[in-house]
Amino acid sequence: MFVAKNAWSALRRHPWRNLLTLIVSLLVTLWSAFGVAVLHEYNEAHGARYDQLAPLGVFTPSDLSKVQAQGDNADSTKNYMTWDAYNGIGAAANEKNATFGYTLIDSVPVRGDGKLKPVAGAQQADVDADETGGDFTLQSYLSEQAVAANSYGSYRIVDGKGLGYEDVTRHDLIMSKSLADKNGIKVGDKVTLGNAKDAKTTYNYTVCGLYEYTDPASGSAQFAKYVRDNVLYTTYYSFAADDLDPLDASGWQRPDVNVVFMFQGIAQYNAFKQAVKDVKLPSGYRLSSPTIDQYERSLKPLDSLAANTRLMLIALWSIGGALLLALTLLQVLPRREEIGFALQVGVTKGRLAWQFMNEILWPTLLGAAIGLIVGCCTANPLAGNFVDGHSFTLPGALVWNLIWISVIGCLVLAAIAGIRVAAFPTAQLFASPYLTRDDEDSADDRTDDDADDHDDTASTTEKEQA
Repeated sequence: MFVAKNAWSALRRHPWRNLLTLIVSLLVTLWSAFGVAVLHEYNEAHGARYDQLAPLGVFTPSDLSKVQAQGDNADSTKNYMTWDAYNGIGAAANEKNATFGYTLIDSVPVRGDGKLKPVAGAQQADVDADETGGDFTLQSYLSEQAVAANSYGSYRIVDGKGLGYEDVTRHDLIMSKSLADKNGIKVGDKVTLGNAKDAKTTYNYTVCGLYEYTDPASGSAQFAKYVRDNVLYTTYYSFAADDLDPLDASGWQRPDVNVVFMFQGIAQYNAFKQAVKDVKLPSGYRLSSPTIDQYERSLKPLDSLAANTRLMLIALWSIGGALLLALTLLQVLPRREEIGFALQVGVTKGRLAWQFMNEILWPTLLGAAIGLIVGCCTANPLAGNFVDGHSFTLPGALVWNLIWISVIGCLVLAAIAGIRVAAFPTAQLFASPYLTRDDEDSADDRTDDDADDHDDTASTTEKEQA
């Protein structure tokens, strides 16, 4: 009770200093929790989570803009990947025992029926449909897994419903909300599309949903059919039912076949990549993974945040530790008379040291506890303002590490306060304040006596000489 009462009285004598100690301790632990959460996510994102990706692999042109620049040249479809090329890729992978699954994306340009107007945005908007095959692209998916490999970007359904891959009797499509708004089309309406080569050959679809892209567009399109809001999505079953995937077609009627290879991990993808590296591909085509590319793009802001966080933690721990040490020394060093008086009236050094330690422990532990609670609760939403697509939650093991490190830090500061009392020289309490003066007077007397003796000796010597 004596220790607690005296410690509380000492703390009340300097409220602003102790409040500053609490605030510094709170800020150090709060931002430590934030920093540790960021660095933990950085390590996980570059380690286990990356290895556990289920990547997709596609063979696409190295320079897509160069290919799209040929959008008014029907002969350019001769450079498309063929089924023979894909068969060669599959054979090479099987020969090396590379494991994979696959799905399919197939697309062709299509015309409108005269009423359907494309969304603006093409660099060459007035090119005739006979040259480009149409102002729209009809793209089909064999399964929902293929949607992740869409080269036009990720999208979400904002009205109606998505494509029905399980129901092969459905003959519908989804279109962009921008295109629907421009043409006054609603979910449930029917649209008529024309063949890329023969405008008289038409296909009827029901609009089952409207979509919007969730990521920004990358660059401008050469022709209207490549403006991504002019892309119409359907299932491969509907696509094939309209005979839009013939094997012997030419020109713009030839579909752009994109077999999407699926893997259960990065190791499978790398094994497949190694197995097919010697397969001859059409000019300009290469194997890439939209899954890995998208994931690596999401890592860039995380990498930047992690680098800044490392610098922040170094500064935080250096400056925060120095401030807490300075505040601790300011709390205990100027109290020589208080320590001496307490020892003179019978307080033991142990009890007094424990009092000084409590004066440091209370504000630092309270600040650390508040900081850890706030830091752990706010790390994820705070870091989420800088980086999307990552979770910054701290696992229990790291939370306990932060707790123990904070407690140890507070105990070290308290130990410094306790050492101040333990190192107090008790012998000074019993030293006479006059002892030093007496010694000085005695020394002066001895000096005077020595001077008199020297004078007497000098006189005697003079007499003898006389």
